Amino acid sequence: MTFYERVSALCAEKGIAITRLATDLGFSSSTPNNWKAMSGEPRAKTVKAIADYFGVSVDYLKGSENEVNVETVQDNHGIIGHTHAPVTIVNGTERKLTSQEIELIAIFEKLGVMDQAKLLVYAENLLNKSLD
Repeated sequence: MTFYERVSALCAEKGIAITRLATDLGFSSSTPNNWKAMSGEPRAKTVKAIADYFGVSVDYLKGSENEVNVETVQDNHGIIGHTHAPVTIVNGTERKLTSQEIELIAIFEKLGVMDQAKLLVYAENLLNKSLD
């Protein structure tokens, strides 16, 4: 995945246009076209600003950090991707989500991909501690 594709995916995840990202960071709205046209990355200062904007690492934007996606997430307890429905399917049984679960999903969806992965690891560690 190229730098432009990563940035574009992050914009789509957050529901903003890539041109808005550029203007929010003080760049021309045509700057993303330059990112798309070049084979490498923009200047380090630009990459850092975008990483900070989305709460991801510079390494992620550069492609040197593993991407977290459906293929790399082994087990997410049967729920992968976004859901806006107030129900979930657990082991083939439908049940309503509690208000806390809905709030947690809303927070989770606002996080960047890497922070979502960190949260999942943290939750798993928390669960394992409670089972000991």
